[in-house]
Amino acid sequence: MRISVRRQGGRSTRARSTATTVVVAAALAFTAACGSSDGGSSGSSSDAKGSAGSKIDVDPAAVQETVNKAFQADVKLDSLPDTVQDAFARATLTLPQAKLDKAFECWKGASCTVGNGKVTLGIADGFGQNQWRKFSKMEIILQALTYPEVGKILSTDAQGDLATFQSNVRSLAAQGAKAIVTYDDFGPAALPAFTAASQQGAKIASYVGPVPDAPESAVAAQVHGDTCATGEDMADVATNDLKLSGDVAIFNGTPGNPQGQAWNKCFEDKIKGSGITVGKKLDTNWTPAGVYQAASALVSSGDDAKGIFYDYADPMPQIISAYEKAGKVTPALVTWTSNNGLFKEWQQRQGTDKAFELYFTNGLNWQGRAAVTAVMDLLAGKKVENQMIMPQPFVKAVKGVYDPKRPDDYPGPSVLVPDALISRMLQ
Repeated sequence: MRISVRRQGGRSTRARSTATTVVVAAALAFTAACGSSDGGSSGSSSDAKGSAGSKIDVDPAAVQETVNKAFQADVKLDSLPDTVQDAFARATLTLPQAKLDKAFECWKGASCTVGNGKVTLGIADGFGQNQWRKFSKMEIILQALTYPEVGKILSTDAQGDLATFQSNVRSLAAQGAKAIVTYDDFGPAALPAFTAASQQGAKIASYVGPVPDAPESAVAAQVHGDTCATGEDMADVATNDLKLSGDVAIFNGTPGNPQGQAWNKCFEDKIKGSGITVGKKLDTNWTPAGVYQAASALVSSGDDAKGIFYDYADPMPQIISAYEKAGKVTPALVTWTSNNGLFKEWQQRQGTDKAFELYFTNGLNWQGRAAVTAVMDLLAGKKVENQMIMPQPFVKAVKGVYDPKRPDDYPGPSVLVPDALISRMLQ
C-alpha cells in the first residue's frame, strides 16, 4: 500500500552527521535496486500532479532511497527539515516522458511555458557556465514540473558579474516571477536586488551558497550546509578514518573568502591535540590552474603533507598531476563535492604504487530542488524554515565510483536527474 509521506513532528533538526565513512558501493547498491534508469525515482507518473498544498502519495521507503542517493550516505529522512522531507518526496516521483521532454526544452533555453499554472518560477544563477551549474539548473526545473501551479520558468545567468546578477534578479521580479531560486555567488552584495524583488512580492530561496546576514524579508529561505560542521567533519576524517599525524595542507578558493575562513578555523580547532598540524594554506581561486600552482608550490616547499583538504572537487586532478610530475605519490585527498574526473584518476591508480586515499561529499546539486519546494510552500502559505542546514557526510571512495559513460566534469552519483535526460544533456 502506498502512503503519504508526512512531516515528522515538525522537527527543525540541525541534522548533521559526523564523518561517516560509508562506502560508495552501498549507495550504488540501493540506487540500482530502485532502478538507475529513472535517477532513483519510483513514484507513479500520476503522483506528479500534487500541488504545493496537497499530500504527495509516495512510498516512504522509496523516498529514503532518494535521500540516500542524494547524500551518498545513510541519512534518515525524518532527521531533515520538514520542507526538505517534502522536497525529497517530490524528487522521488517519476515524471512522464512529456514532462521530461519539456524539462529538456526548458533547460536549453531561458524561457519556457510548462502549463497553465499562475506561478512564474525564476532561476537566478550567478555563474551558470560549468557542468555543475547546468545539472543544478536541471534539478530545479524537474522539481518545478511536479507543481501544476508553475506555468512558466525563466532562467538567467550572470556569468560571474555582480551588476548583471542584480539586474537579472530585478528583471525576474519585473516579469512576474513570484518564486525565485538562486545560487548567490556574491554574498551580501546581492541583498539590494533580493530586497527589491521581495518588495515586488517574490519569494526567494537560495541553495548551496548561503547569503550571510540576509533578513527573511529579502531571502525567505536558505538551503545549505553547515560550513563549520563540515570543517569539523573533515578533521574527523583526518584523525579517525585516515589516522593521520604530522603536517597536512589546506587549499582554499579565492583569497580571504568567508567560506574558507570559517571551515579552516573549525578544522584547525578540531585537530588540536591530535598530532596533526596544518603546515601550509594555499589559495587556488577554485580553478585548475590555481590548484596546479598550489600543489606544485606545496611539493617544492619540501613540506611532506600527509593529506590535502579542499572545498571543491572539480580541479583536484591537478593535484595528482603536480605530485606525479615531481615523482611523488599523491597524499590523501579530502574534498567537498564530487567529480567524475577525480574519481577516474583515483580509480586508475588503485593497486599501483601511485594509489592514494580519497574522501568526498555528495555533489549538492539536489539542494536546488529543496529551494524550489521552499518557495512554492511559501507561496501556498505554509511555514518554511529560513535556514535549512543540511548534513554533508564524507564518503570513502571505492572501486566503481567512477562512471566511464560520463565525462570528467559530471558531478557524480548523487545527481537525481533521470539517466535518459543525462544522456541528452551530455550530447
